[in-house]
Amino acid sequence: MSSTEYSPPSHTPPPLELEAATSEPSRTVAPAENVPGLTVAECAAAYGLSETTVRRLVKGSKGKPPKVNASKVTGPKGVEYRISPASMEVLGYEPKATQSGALLTASRANLEAETLAAKVRELEASLVVANLLRESAEKEAALLAQSLNDLREVISKLPKALPPAESSRRWWKRKV
Repeated sequence: MSSTEYSPPSHTPPPLELEAATSEPSRTVAPAENVPGLTVAECAAAYGLSETTVRRLVKGSKGKPPKVNASKVTGPKGVEYRISPASMEVLGYEPKATQSGALLTASRANLEAETLAAKVRELEASLVVANLLRESAEKEAALLAQSLNDLREVISKLPKALPPAESSRRWWKRKV
């Protein structure tokens, strides 16, 4: 058969029909804003675990059932899991706490970092004010020391005390 004898098939196959048997979607996924809990990354950071370990706890590994109940939600990057802190604590995991005692999540860590940065800026500003006040006090002390030295110099140039007048001497000290 040569290439000149080839002809495409004359009939076209019918289009596939993709009707669902039910009106429900194949999976139900809630939007991320409405579901409480921690993402895999937040949970890993909060409990000091790796993200792989948290995923194994959620999905199970090597034929084992999942140890943590997690709900699926749609996040900005697709479907993600939300894990409740209570289910992690049931397994014996202790959360890392921040300075404020709250559970460490990415958003709380960012908020706490911003709060601490604001405190640092405030302390730096008060340090600048304290340095200005100290410099001012040092200048004033230097001026007072200079004034004292000037007064000592003026006093040293004054004549010595004059001897008292004859009439003011006692009678036994008077020269006769």
